[in-house]
Amino acid sequence: MNLISYLKQPFPKLESKWRLIILISLFVALFLIVFQPFGIHLMDNKNKIIILSGYGLVTFISLVINLILIENIFPKVFSEKNWTIAKEFAWLIWIIFSIGLGNAFYTNYLINYFTFNLMFFVNFQLITIVIGTIPTTILIISKQKYLFRKNLNSANDLNKSLDQIKTGINKNQLIRFYADNEKDFIEFDINNFYFIESSGNYIEIYLLYEDKIIRKTYRSALKRALNFFNTIPEIVQCHRAFIVNTNKIISAKGNSQGLRLSLENCNNEVPVSRNYVDLVRSSN
Repeated sequence: MNLISYLKQPFPKLESKWRLIILISLFVALFLIVFQPFGIHLMDNKNKIIILSGYGLVTFISLVINLILIENIFPKVFSEKNWTIAKEFAWLIWIIFSIGLGNAFYTNYLINYFTFNLMFFVNFQLITIVIGTIPTTILIISKQKYLFRKNLNSANDLNKSLDQIKTGINKNQLIRFYADNEKDFIEFDINNFYFIESSGNYIEIYLLYEDKIIRKTYRSALKRALNFFNTIPEIVQCHRAFIVNTNKIISAKGNSQGLRLSLENCNNEVPVSRNYVDLVRSSN
């Protein structure tokens, strides 16, 4: 595999962002306070601990702006569906750069009280990026390889279980799904149900109708939609935006983001995020 092909491989997005932000910010502050590198130990200031803690605060603010605000403002740009190793690497380099930018201004404020020095800024950023790039690269490569192997094995295990003959759920069981307004509804045989995809305040229900897969859109939250299937163990949530009929799965393939399910007589693939892999496998 060449470098371009490798960088185009899918990569998972962070799930516990706030926890990571807090841990990294605390680590930066504690590292500087305990080890005092870059000549910090020579600083003679009774407020040294408070000053060094400020770098942790700068890191916290930068991470919140990037990982919380920017990613929420532009959800399509940061959608896991199209996220790759190259995008992850570029995004982390920018985050490192923005932290370095904040630290440069903070340090310049402490030393010169906002007397801007371009050479100081450039040198500060170069040091930050060089130091941050090496562990970032190692982290991305190791994480991608670990998750890829793990999810590939999960896909293989699921494919083995799919060799068992499916007998269907209950051919006489009808589901009547109501939209939020409690007026619009649809009724269908459970064995004609394929999956549900959530999009904002709406869901799209995919059903088999006259030998074709059709899509019906209703206003509803995904969690609310799942309640209509709570007596059917084969219908499970497999992703923050998907519910699937595991009885329709014909094969699965794995990558670092999770699994992708192929359903019988359906051209759409259904994603399975890492947290739901075991649930899908046990329900089949």
